[in-house]
Amino acid sequence: MDIEQEFLEDTLNQENYSRKDPESFKDIVMRAMEKCRIEMSKELTIGSTDLKEHQGVIVPIIISDQRKVVENCINVLHSLMKYYFDDQAREVFKKIEEKIINLDQTYLDYYIKHEKWTPHRESAESNGIIPKESSFGSTLLQKKGNERSTLYWQKFDELVELYLRKNELKNKKTAKT
Repeated sequence: MDIEQEFLEDTLNQENYSRKDPESFKDIVMRAMEKCRIEMSKELTIGSTDLKEHQGVIVPIIISDQRKVVENCINVLHSLMKYYFDDQAREVFKKIEEKIINLDQTYLDYYIKHEKWTPHRESAESNGIIPKESSFGSTLLQKKGNERSTLYWQKFDELVELYLRKNELKNKKTAKT
């Protein structure tokens, strides 16, 4: 046995070494809710890449799309709580998901019908996406993003209501364990 391996084993066998107790499922759900709350309290910025000069070198600074961060947080919470869904929750989430899925096609159809400039309209028809270069398209994309964010807020609200309806997962009256 070499010296490094002996040191590692001695370190792991010391009395002061202890593993953290595993989190309960409720703790995991509460942490996911807290993460959603924190991310949802931030400005819902659209992601981008900025170029900054640092010590004479141009460095790209990536700004994450806060809307996507919020959506991912809510989707994780949704997945964690899926086991606790009742008929009321299933129905509400089904309607919200249908609205989210239909947003792209609804706005694309509206854009194609109302875009005046033929090259942009034809691009949208052939590629199936609204071109960002179009000022009308950019406005619609912003509106679609706002509507999508609103639907995710509704999804989060329903998850919180479900959590409370299910008596905070396992009959606890407080968020503390």
